[in-house]
Amino acid sequence: MLRKAAVAGYFYPASRNAIESQIAGFISGTVQPAPAMGAVLPHAGYKYSGHVAVQVYERIKIADSVILIGPNHGAGRNITPPPPAAIMSEGVWELPGGNVAIDEALAVSLKDETGVLEEAAWTHEAEHSLEVQIPLLQYFKESFKIIPIIIWNLPDKKIMELASALTRGIVKYGKPVTMIASTDFSHYIPHETARRLDAMAIEKIMALDGPGLLKVVRDNKITMCGYQPTALVIETLKLLGATKAELVEYKTSGDTSGDYTSVVGYGGLIIS
Repeated sequence: MLRKAAVAGYFYPASRNAIESQIAGFISGTVQPAPAMGAVLPHAGYKYSGHVAVQVYERIKIADSVILIGPNHGAGRNITPPPPAAIMSEGVWELPGGNVAIDEALAVSLKDETGVLEEAAWTHEAEHSLEVQIPLLQYFKESFKIIPIIIWNLPDKKIMELASALTRGIVKYGKPVTMIASTDFSHYIPHETARRLDAMAIEKIMALDGPGLLKVVRDNKITMCGYQPTALVIETLKLLGATKAELVEYKTSGDTSGDYTSVVGYGGLIIS
């Protein structure tokens, strides 16, 4: 099964050389990668969120298997409701920087532990939230495999259930895994309002409080598209032994465009 690039030339450049050139322009060159269990990363066009993402990626050692969890921005909703938790457990993703295979052994290990994950490769075909992470991963890691999971309207109880199942599956798999939560923060509001609201969500992430993140986002109507995937990653990594989260950088699209009247927020955090 081949999943072709859906947003190359739109969210990121269409050629490997152009991708590498753009990413190189974001690198600080002043840090050394260190062990980490996971990260929270933005998924907008590299022009806007690439700097934040690179500041995280250059600081972490990436495992040979990467579980990518992001939101479903609308795939198939006008045809049939997508699964609340959709996995693609076999095949290859074709991108300008080269093909990346799905870790089928890890997928089996995860699916064996839960019925929450549903096989639905079709929901991944046009979804950008995970795809944009892969060229960044390729820049910093020569070879790796992925497990793509996208979340849509998953009940809170199921988030906690799935976190436990993912933990069991990862432990059974028995090899190092990096988990990435792909999310942008507030959408299309004034810059200062976005910073204030996003700080509330970031505080819960730094406290490794998945349920608290779900609550603060809903109570304050924060338009954070990947808050459920982020809560899922937090709770899974806590069960695996994570004890802290560090904010590496936060920016809004206004910091690039100069338009602060309507922005999107981007945060990069490391969980270890």
